[in-house]
Amino acid sequence: MKKISLIILLLAVVAGLVGPHFAGNSFNQQLDEFAAKISEQPFYEASIESREQSWFSTTASLVISLDGAAFGPQADDVEQPKLSLTIPIEAQHGPLLTQSGLGLGWIDWQVNIAIDDPEARFALPEGEEYIYSATGIVNLFGTVSYQDVMPAFTYTHPELALTVAISGWQGNASLTSDSIDSATEEAMSVALSFQSTQIATIENISIVTDLEAGLMQAWKNSLYDGVASFTIDGMTIANPTTGEETKLKNIVMDSVTSVDQTAGLGDVLVSTKVASFVNSTLTMQDIQFDLEMANLQGSFLKAYSKMTEDIMNSPDEADGVMQAFLKDAGLAQLQVDPEFNLPVLKGVINESKFDGYANTKVVGIQALPDTMEDARFWAEHAVVDAKLSIEDSAAVFITELILRSQLAANPQFAVMTDEEQKALIEQQTQGTINAFVQQGILSETEEGYEITFTMENAEALLNGQPMGLPF
Repeated sequence: MKKISLIILLLAVVAGLVGPHFAGNSFNQQLDEFAAKISEQPFYEASIESREQSWFSTTASLVISLDGAAFGPQADDVEQPKLSLTIPIEAQHGPLLTQSGLGLGWIDWQVNIAIDDPEARFALPEGEEYIYSATGIVNLFGTVSYQDVMPAFTYTHPELALTVAISGWQGNASLTSDSIDSATEEAMSVALSFQSTQIATIENISIVTDLEAGLMQAWKNSLYDGVASFTIDGMTIANPTTGEETKLKNIVMDSVTSVDQTAGLGDVLVSTKVASFVNSTLTMQDIQFDLEMANLQGSFLKAYSKMTEDIMNSPDEADGVMQAFLKDAGLAQLQVDPEFNLPVLKGVINESKFDGYANTKVVGIQALPDTMEDARFWAEHAVVDAKLSIEDSAAVFITELILRSQLAANPQFAVMTDEEQKALIEQQTQGTINAFVQQGILSETEEGYEITFTMENAEALLNGQPMGLPF
């Protein structure tokens, strides 16, 4: 028994003395790989600016730069801006960790980012030194757990008289080789002011993710199984001139991604819901807008990102880059019958409901047409099924908006009073709706109106009646 105890003690001592060296080497290797993966992303570049590795610790500076091309092309005589962020990293090598309290693990790391702000545009609470902090531990099984914190602060741009106030943020995450889970612990609110007048607020921003892919896997593969939720309790936008406000309540954006690993195809569904949207002229409630993309290739998404980067970097070669993309990745994507659907589109406009959907897919394509503007080619390969039902008062409101937009360019309309404009629009609204019905664009229902559209093999039906196509 004493011999066993002695052996265990000896192993523990060896692990405590030798383990930090191997843990440090592994951490620094992963740090290099992390920087390399960032550099592979369009418009980003990362490098280890400095590093000191000892037996028990590592101190390093990771510099991440964003190319100004990401913001769009600039004039030839304007230098592309480049944003850079230096991230200081302090890591303790395990297995015995003491940096964040006594514990066991391979790495205990900390990131504390301070802002070098000679113009004092950033204002942090008294006693706060860092604008962002994160602490993490890699346990003995390789799982990474970390927490990040952002204090409340304000940013003021003196030339623009613009102030952004952040309430603060706190979150946590857990990463393994094949999963990423994150959650918001303290939601963040944002207030935007112009010339001391508040023009926008965003209340309680929160994000939750559950991805079935590790960090390196996520970078390597554009598609992977996962769910994510982005929520905002409320948003207010004010016109700085008139003071008129637009308010949104309970904004929720849920996304679900699923991948058929055998076929190498993924489906993405993003569902956006807004409890209410209110301004001086419009009240909308229970809004839902779902967007679905099916049969997506990960290779297509990567190629699209690369194409975008190439065009930004070399705008003069945009046509050639686009053509090469379409002939390769674009054709491959079209050959697997991709879908672009709006499964749900519904809401209430001024207490009047609307409800619809639109499903679109491309089928049977083996080769691209001689010209991408060949309307007949796309009509022959497109399958469309769409429907929109709308109650009477909502139809009237939308028609009024259309008429107002059309009449806005008329000089005679522009000089009318608000009352005269309103009377003219009301006078023409019902006549316009009746004309749409007579032309077969709308069909009447008990509740209001309906429009349906289907197309297959270049044959289109509008409200069940054949519709001529412009070719």
